[in-house]
Amino acid sequence: MKALKRYDLWALLLVLVIGWNARGAKLAEATQSLPVLRVQVALSPAARKTLMQGRESITVSASWYGWPVSQKQTSADEVGQINLGRAEINLPAEGGMARFTPQMIKTERLGWLNGGVYVNVNVYSARRHWPDNILACDFIDGVLTDVGRNPVTLHCSLISEQVPTRAVER
Repeated sequence: MKALKRYDLWALLLVLVIGWNARGAKLAEATQSLPVLRVQVALSPAARKTLMQGRESITVSASWYGWPVSQKQTSADEVGQINLGRAEINLPAEGGMARFTPQMIKTERLGWLNGGVYVNVNVYSARRHWPDNILACDFIDGVLTDVGRNPVTLHCSLISEQVPTRAVER
């Protein structure tokens, strides 16, 4: 009888290890299928000049989220979303390209989602020289696999220029 119990324990352990490895492989595959999000920040001449004079930099902030499967509704935030993480990349006053990789996402939560991964990207002055943001910028809010196919250009101007901004949803 004891041999049978040991056998049962070893079988259970083997099942757990195989299941854990399969889950890890599935998450790795899901992460590899997500694109690198490339965000090009383009500044108006007035914004570039002001940022350079103030030796200010630019912050590009990405937040990933998704909508929960019914079993994970209790893990959702107050808006009803599953938080998949947030990352910030600082760029020089001239603007440039920010690259957000799938490794920045909380991949252990991908199985909690009903549907795809969404991303929200905002751009603002880094507030090193001025206490408040001085930029009005386009933003991204959409499905990561849609907006991440190609580089996305977000245009920024000074808030005082009163240039309308746009949402990129692709």
